[in-house]
Amino acid sequence: MKKLLTSLCLFATFALAACGTSNTSSASSKEEGSSSVEGTSSVVENTSSTKAAKDTYQFEGKIEEEGSYASYINGAYLLTLDAEGKSTLDKYAFSSYDASPAATNTSYSAAFMVGTWKEVTKKGLDCLQIKLAFDNGSNAKTYYAYESEGEYSFDLTAPLSKGSSFTRTAEMTGKKGSLYANADAFIQAYKKEFVEPENVLKVESLENDGAAYFQKDGNVLIYVATSNIASGTYKKTATSLTLTIDDEKIPVTLSATKGSFKYEYNLAGYNTIELEFEFPIADFAKIPETEEGETLPEGVLVELEDGVNDATLTFNKDKTYTIKIAFAGHGTFTVQEGTWSFANYTVTLAPSSGNPYNSSVSEEGQFIVATHITWGGGSVDKDLSFSASQTIIGTFMQA
Repeated sequence: MKKLLTSLCLFATFALAACGTSNTSSASSKEEGSSSVEGTSSVVENTSSTKAAKDTYQFEGKIEEEGSYASYINGAYLLTLDAEGKSTLDKYAFSSYDASPAATNTSYSAAFMVGTWKEVTKKGLDCLQIKLAFDNGSNAKTYYAYESEGEYSFDLTAPLSKGSSFTRTAEMTGKKGSLYANADAFIQAYKKEFVEPENVLKVESLENDGAAYFQKDGNVLIYVATSNIASGTYKKTATSLTLTIDDEKIPVTLSATKGSFKYEYNLAGYNTIELEFEFPIADFAKIPETEEGETLPEGVLVELEDGVNDATLTFNKDKTYTIKIAFAGHGTFTVQEGTWSFANYTVTLAPSSGNPYNSSVSEEGQFIVATHITWGGGSVDKDLSFSASQTIIGTFMQA
């Protein structure tokens, strides 16, 4: 899972560029209006005096957004200014929901950026001059943190990954001394607990750590790990289920034993993740129907029709059944009754007189109950065949 999340983070960074969501402008400092770039002459310090570093300071800040890419963007930052004049910025990607110790936490990046710092007087005001860059020297910037009532602050231009030009702005606040005893305490302060979306059915993918959450209101959410990568709707009838995601219809294949569907997630053209979902056919009954159907009488589980012979097979919840035939001009009569049972995806009917017989599933995926009826002293002698989608098996499994 962690390996997948790491890969997704890299691809999501590229995806942000393709979607135009990057912010390449430098963050504004509280005092100057812009941060100076290391190694350029765009900012000239008006420093009347400098002091040797001796105190220590610590700052914190975070980026937190909503949306599909939020889990790849969000992060908390811990900036430490030590007594030797070194500045170290650590990053914790809290939306990974990994709160393990810093030493083994792949979502925690120690020394995400490093640099130097010193106390200076700039334009007559005492402040902290902080320089930060990646360990390869890229994206170097200079910031000035000013004090107000014991608290220091500045706006950090936070790259989304090392060497990336795609940034967000994090407001950093701090004070003299330490905010946290160690990195583990910092992680605990910002950790998040993943709460699964409310659902009537959760279906997990066979690989790639995917999950589909079917909700009561007809919505379906697709996740990879803890990231909501797609949302859509579903339509369900008694015999079918179809998803619509990004205006694309995704049919769900239903068999006697399971339901299945596939979804491909494209990261702005840079990578495609294929998710294949399966669920037991019994779970089909957990998803509410979104289109109104005929309301069955109380106590009735399922009704099947033989339209050719104008016959109805009724399965009752008390495990009894009846077969009735409507005779034009003469009314409707019960021609067979008995009890039914279910095992191994097969319904067995046991007439009150005669031999038991079983349901079957055709090659076309139809659930079929076929029987021969002799009734009324031989006045009725015919074969009856009742059929429905094999998804109806899920209803028997739930009974």
